[in-house]
Parts: sequence; C-alpha cells; structure tokens
Amino acid sequence: MLKENIIKELEEFKNENRFRTIKTNDKSLYNFSSNDYLGLANDKTLSQRFYENYTFDNYKLSSSSSRLIDGSYQTVMRLEKKVEEIYGKPCLVFNSGFDANSSVIETFFDKNSLIITDRLNHASIYDGCINSNAKVLRYNHLDVDALEKLLKKYSKTHDDILVVTESIYSMDGDCADLKKICALKDEYNFTLMVDEAHSYGVYNYGIAYNEKLIDKIDFLIIPLGKAGASVGAYVICDEIYKNYLINKSRKFIYSTALPPVNNLWNLFILENLTLFHDKIEKLKDLVNFSLSTLKKANIETSSTSHIISIIIGDNLKTINLSEALKEKGYLIYPIKEPTVPKDTARLRISLTANMKKEDLDAFFKILKAEMKKLGVM
Repeated sequence: MLKENIIKELEEFKNENRFRTIKTNDKSLYNFSSNDYLGLANDKTLSQRFYENYTFDNYKLSSSSSRLIDGSYQTVMRLEKKVEEIYGKPCLVFNSGFDANSSVIETFFDKNSLIITDRLNHASIYDGCINSNAKVLRYNHLDVDALEKLLKKYSKTHDDILVVTESIYSMDGDCADLKKICALKDEYNFTLMVDEAHSYGVYNYGIAYNEKLIDKIDFLIIPLGKAGASVGAYVICDEIYKNYLINKSRKFIYSTALPPVNNLWNLFILENLTLFHDKIEKLKDLVNFSLSTLKKANIETSSTSHIISIIIGDNLKTINLSEALKEKGYLIYPIKEPTVPKDTARLRISLTANMKKEDLDAFFKILKAEMKKLGVM
C-alpha cells in the first residue's frame, strides 16, 4: 500500500471513532477490563509459593529454539503429560491461543473442506479459515438449529466438514450449548473444534471437561491468557492429530518455544486448579449478584457469565461513557468494530474473583447515572 493510502485509511478510522492507540493503564483505577478472572495473576501469595520451589534452571527466560530443535525441555514435556492425565487425550502446547486456533484449521483443512463456524467466533478462528482456503459458512450466533440445517444440507455433499464454536464468547459473555452441538455428531459426520479460552479456570478444567464431552470433541483448544493467568495454549486431540501438527503446523515448527518459566507456571496452575474452588464459587456468586443488580436497574445485557456486555451502539457515545467512568475511577475499555459488528459498540465488563459486592453495587449505580446523562438508556 502507498503511504498516502495508509494515511487516508487511518484518518477514516479517526473520523469513525475507531482509531486505536496504546496506553499505559492507571493502576489506581478499579479494573473491569482484565481477563484475570480468578485473580491468580495478581495473587502475591500464590506467586511466592511458585518461586519458593524451583532452581535457576527452571527460571530460564528463553527456550532459545523451536520445539523441534532444543525447545522441548523437560518442563513442557511434563506439562503435556499432565494435561493428558487430566483430559484423557494427548496435548500439544502452542505459544498462544491465536496460534493454536489458526494452526489447527489451516493445517488440517483445505480447499476441499467445508468449515461451519459460529458467526461471532474469534479472529484467530477466521484467520485459520482464510489460510485454509476452505469453503466457509457462518451460522447465526449460538443457533444450534441453524447449524443443523447447514449440516443437513451439506453433509451429503461434503466428506470433510469442520464445525467450530467457542464455549463462552468473549464479547457477549454468552455460552454455546456444547451438549447439543456434540449430540449432532451422532447423526452428521463432522469434525468438532471447541475454544475454551474464557471458560478454562472459571469452570475448573472447562465446560467440556465438566460435561464429559472430551471424547466428542476432536480439537479442544485451551488458551491460558485469561483465568489461566499465563500465556500459551493446549491443543488436546488424538495422537495421530498431534503428530500431524508436529510435522505440518508452520506456527509450531518455526516458532521459538515458550520460555521454561512460563510453562513451569502453567504446570503449577494446572496442578493446583482444584485448590481454587473458593475463588471459582466466589466468582459465580458475583456473576449472579451482578446480573440481578443490572436487571433491577433496567440495564440490558444478553450476558450469562462473568463477561458482561453493555451494548451502546454508537462508537462516540461508547467512548464518552468509558471516559466518564474513568473520571469516576473505573477502567472499562470501549469495544468497537472490527472486534464487534458495526453499530454494536459496547462496554465489556470483566468480573474477577477478587471483587466485592459492595464495590460492584456502587459501580452499577454510577454506570446507570452516566448512561442516563449521555442518553443511552
């Protein structure tokens, strides 16, 4: 692209109130924009326990090579083995959820494949779809009946079909019916991929694990940057798929592996996840309290989880509301297109287990007052 065209496009972003900049957050603000849902990343006691038990070799800040050269150090192999013990299927660790999602799709599917994806799936899933060159069909968000109609129509003409869904959606805070989607596999011949980025940790080992659906899911992706309080991702799949990824996934083959210290922390969190029951229960209680309080305040949301989406619609009004709340001491980023569909700009409120009901109650009162001031309710 010519530089003049780039300047013009950036100006259009500014005119449409969707120009992005990078800022350092004010740590004194009450943070509703963190994905640290269980509060593990900021738990000093937990961090101290972690650092007390390991030697320098475990703390290395670089693996210095890819997994296929010298990057398959002892810790990452132990981590994959532990994941397999818990989930009952082999695991391959990727550097990020984005890499894991896109890699699975672009490695296993091609121009002869059909991919049926929830309309609101993550950008990493759509990147994989684009790179695969497969035919892509989108079904209305969470509409299992619409998904089945597509399967009925295309399962007779396509041998290679992938269905992709998330469990909890990061911008709407609503949940897919994984049981219903898995039940469709009994009638239609398709491969199923599920992304549990926003349910791992919050639902212990995840919704698929809790509902005993692991055997029905061909590719279970568990990114670790949210309640996992870390970085990286698990791809849980059959051994033959794992071996194929090792041999064919470009992002796996050509990326320097995560540093040992990161995967040691991932292993520490995984081994201790069952000990965080109180945090999980507290977060569940805060979700119920928040949704009930919003309903009483006549503030609409379609969310049913720890991610609460308040749709404003207009970009500028959403930005102004975010700034007004910042002046009151709250950090809540405005979410605009292309992250969400056009005219659905919103505030995305993340609840974390270290919040208090009295603080949430005070915030929701201020939120309502500011929304009224701006004429958005």
